[in-house]
Amino acid sequence: MKTNFFVFLILITFTGFSQSESVKYNNIQTDFFFGRPIEHDKKLKEAIEGNSYGVLLSINNISTRNSNFNKLYNYPERGFSFLYQNFNSSILGEVYAGYRHYIYNLRNKPRNQLKLFTGFGLGYVNKIYDPITNPKNEAIGSHLLASAYLKLQFFQLLKKERISLNTGISLIHFSNMSLNNPNLGINTVNINLGVNYLFERVKTVPFEGEDSIKELDKKLYFNLVLRGGYNESLIIDSGLFPFYTVTFYGSKTLNNYSKFTFGTDYFKSDFLKNHIINTNIEKGTNHNDNDFTRVGIFIGHELIQNNFSFISQIGYNIYYPFPYVSRVYERFGLKYKLNEHIFSEVTMKINLFRAEALEFGLGYRF
Repeated sequence: MKTNFFVFLILITFTGFSQSESVKYNNIQTDFFFGRPIEHDKKLKEAIEGNSYGVLLSINNISTRNSNFNKLYNYPERGFSFLYQNFNSSILGEVYAGYRHYIYNLRNKPRNQLKLFTGFGLGYVNKIYDPITNPKNEAIGSHLLASAYLKLQFFQLLKKERISLNTGISLIHFSNMSLNNPNLGINTVNINLGVNYLFERVKTVPFEGEDSIKELDKKLYFNLVLRGGYNESLIIDSGLFPFYTVTFYGSKTLNNYSKFTFGTDYFKSDFLKNHIINTNIEKGTNHNDNDFTRVGIFIGHELIQNNFSFISQIGYNIYYPFPYVSRVYERFGLKYKLNEHIFSEVTMKINLFRAEALEFGLGYRF
């Protein structure tokens, strides 16, 4: 039931991030990729048995609406992509995933069209950790995963009227965000070869009455965010517990693309209380299991994308009564503006590059 609840929230969020205008897909691309999982922890050494490979299928459209977003970002493409990846490992298995993606045109030359692809979605892996049948899989502890990918497409080997052959590199990430441990996650770096077929050419025609780029509001605003969810400690099968986070921060617009943020987090994670109790029993320590809150300060950045933003933050726990992984933490995710004051978020809270929680938040800007 908890897993279904998280899937429901993620789907609602990504529906909100989708544009409300009518969609007409004008091209399709198939990427074949070959790479290798990154051994970012020594526990993954035995699980990585060889090079991985797979295919990424994407359908894309270009909006001709002259909105602020399209003008500022040079009319990016958007669409949905579907992935199959074989890790070429009897331990890690195969994975299937679906994404909502955006494609940004960084440079547009006949033989060198530099494009950045960003995708966020959900995946399903067929092999997970099992203490009896698959004990070496320290990467993934559940079938359902959160996933993201970045792809940089930088050279066209062939370009005809409707067909082009493109090359690039990509990074693909899978993690279950500590909903079920183990959860070291899987990251692969790949070389891509893509075939793109253009259904029809799209022209951006100015429409009378469309928005022009608005004047920037550079006032300092304050924001309050309430976040929550469920997660598990690093101890396998220690159980899912609720967590709550209260964040108060300031935000200031720097330009049409960026906001600078700074603030403080209050963390109340019930899994940590259970983890302290187990640690005291197993190691004979006497840590106070009633003192399991943490308080952090952070600085961050928001990359503005129309009504939603990409969030990146780095923080440091100034109140840290029980040592858990690291005082340093990071947060990455998506923010969607519902109106001038209210916004929603889906973010990943990470401790020094090790996932702790998938957070769902609701905020208010004063």
